[in-house]
Amino acid sequence: MAVDAPKPPTLRRSCQACARGKRRCDQRLPRCSRCLTRRIDCEYVNMPLMVTSSSDSGVSKAGQTFQPTRKAPSTRPPSIRPALPLEIAKGYPPTIIAFLVTGMQSYPCAFAQNLKTHFIHPDLWPSRSTPPSPIREIHTLCKLHAQPTRTSSTLLPLLRQKSSSFLRQINHSISFEEMLAIAQALLLAQCMLILAEDPSAPSYSEAISTMLFNLGQKLWQQAPTQLPRSLSPRKAWLFAESVRRTIIVGFILRSVYSLKKRNYSVRTPFVDSLPFDVRTALWDEDGDTDGWSVGGAEPLDSMVSLHQYSSMMERGMVHGISDFGGLILAACKGRAIDGVPYPPANGYRY
Repeated sequence: MAVDAPKPPTLRRSCQACARGKRRCDQRLPRCSRCLTRRIDCEYVNMPLMVTSSSDSGVSKAGQTFQPTRKAPSTRPPSIRPALPLEIAKGYPPTIIAFLVTGMQSYPCAFAQNLKTHFIHPDLWPSRSTPPSPIREIHTLCKLHAQPTRTSSTLLPLLRQKSSSFLRQINHSISFEEMLAIAQALLLAQCMLILAEDPSAPSYSEAISTMLFNLGQKLWQQAPTQLPRSLSPRKAWLFAESVRRTIIVGFILRSVYSLKKRNYSVRTPFVDSLPFDVRTALWDEDGDTDGWSVGGAEPLDSMVSLHQYSSMMERGMVHGISDFGGLILAACKGRAIDGVPYPPANGYRY
């Protein structure tokens, strides 16, 4: 019996939606004009040719004829070029974008009320009356933000000034605990700044996106691998979980900022590989109880990657998705909680 010859790799440049519809594709990124108009996913088998500023690179604008120029053989030794950053552009429905924006905008008001959010926990501090200085400063601004009579003209300049101050402080922090407090305060300030309903707000800024990305990378790289033995099991878990959640919220905010300003987000595999504890209910447990010495440990089966957790929620493998889980599902998968299958009592994992 003759074996079929393998099919050669396709060189098609059109996106899959245009190819299925047998329509002309202008090969724009992150979505072609046809997919953007129809508000559908736009995926390429082969990425279209990108625009470059180099006149001798042999690459032209997407959709134009590729005409390489002949050059004399070079006598220079071959060089290794830096790797291209791997990023994934995704566009979400307007309802998902609005849900994410509302969720991130709620953090400053929640923090103003009880000094607690999905990524900041007051039980880490010896006393709620003496939190770290950055936390006290941003709490004052969050209370001003939560006032019904506030005006953007007076609050936004204060937020910009304080954000710049936090950025300077985080580069000179003397301990990781101080760095974490500054990072959390900076994220709250950015939630109020970049998601403000201000018609005079500037357009998308790559500098803000880069700052949020670098903030997450910095926390991840400098996070301690071991915690002091003086911490109780609950406080040790809260500290580790605060670090993980602060990094995750920073990347979600970066994605939401892009979605709000450009209608698509750019994510990297680094975000998908972030560790996540599926026991989200522990975040809201009260005090150090006798059972916390057992429940506060981190068994290996409770830790998954952020990508795994969002995929489990999407497939209906998580029972009772928390509000934080709903934000993760929307940011990672572009799905709402009411749009995922509800698992039966004996069919869910967590």
